[in-house]
Amino acid sequence: MARPPMPLDELDRWLRTPRPRTPIADGLAMLDGFLTAIVVGPVTYEPLGWICPLLGVSKDAYCHGDTPEFAAIAAVAKYHNALAATLSETPDQFTPRFDRSESGAVDVGPWCRGFHAAIQLNPKYWRPLLPARRQAHLWLIPILAHCTDPDGRRVPGAPPPGPLTELARFDAHRNIPSAVVAMREFWAPTRYGR
Repeated sequence: MARPPMPLDELDRWLRTPRPRTPIADGLAMLDGFLTAIVVGPVTYEPLGWICPLLGVSKDAYCHGDTPEFAAIAAVAKYHNALAATLSETPDQFTPRFDRSESGAVDVGPWCRGFHAAIQLNPKYWRPLLPARRQAHLWLIPILAHCTDPDGRRVPGAPPPGPLTELARFDAHRNIPSAVVAMREFWAPTRYGR
């Protein structure tokens, strides 16, 4: 008997629980950013190829419907489909799931790191957005301004330190929703053939 999808609050707790394989996502905000990039990005990936690393589970987990791992996979698939429907049918209602700091301030960092992690599945597909002189690159600036590599260096395409980068970071929570919608529209003709 297959377990139903985990509720999102349970999935968030499950992601934060240490397991043998470290998931890409460390919570719902990061998972939401990752899924958003999967939905709006340039290509369609084989689902288990990205769901399993995102959750830190093996592909074999999909074959065992009575496990928490299966319920987590089902939750991610359901969340992905809902997000895809929103961005396809009512993009003006898209609202990223940003974290909040202890003081209640919006924290876009985990969401941005999740989005960047999805780009890293195959960065070459995202190259058309990365040249700094292209208008489309502006869509990635508020996201990449919050991302660093494991050594703490700026990721490729991130803006250089300075006042404009600080402004991009400050306004990211306001600019990311429209940037996401613009990216989906940018990739739609080649990804969906329309």
